[in-house]
Amino acid sequence: MKKNAQWLLLIAFLPKWKLTLLSLMIPFITLLAYYLFIYTDYQQEITQQHLEIAQRLKRINHHQNTLNTMPSMNSLIKQQIDYDIPFDNSPVSEQLQRLLMIYHFIPEIWENTPNSLHKLTFTLSYSQFLTLLECLNQTSLALISLNIFPIENHLISVQMSLTELSYPHAIQGDIS
Repeated sequence: MKKNAQWLLLIAFLPKWKLTLLSLMIPFITLLAYYLFIYTDYQQEITQQHLEIAQRLKRINHHQNTLNTMPSMNSLIKQQIDYDIPFDNSPVSEQLQRLLMIYHFIPEIWENTPNSLHKLTFTLSYSQFLTLLECLNQTSLALISLNIFPIENHLISVQMSLTELSYPHAIQGDIS
């Protein structure tokens, strides 16, 4: 008890400027603890968000550059002349059916229209989709439209319309 009284006497007889300094120590220590524990955590979150935003902007710029460097339709038509498309004597629906059976592509929806247009819908992985496109390139079918919708991380829904090529320059007149 004697020691407590000595501390009280010491504090009571301190000069005013030392008492003021002593009373400011508690808020200063509190502010320092706030800065060290709370403010630095906020800074880390803000830094992480800035990094994520920078990565997203980088991806967006990459996609934009890819879109800007896509070839024009005229250059694709000129390049089409360089490719020799093998024409099979069997009907196109048989060719397509044989192709789908060989590679085990099972369409969910398959519609045939009178003007030799085939509409197919698949659920595929990305690698299967690329294989399908490569296989379709070896037939006498032309891809008219293609819609791709992501389903899950590794699956996509593919809706495509194909038409029969009757001669090599059949599509050139239709493209404008």
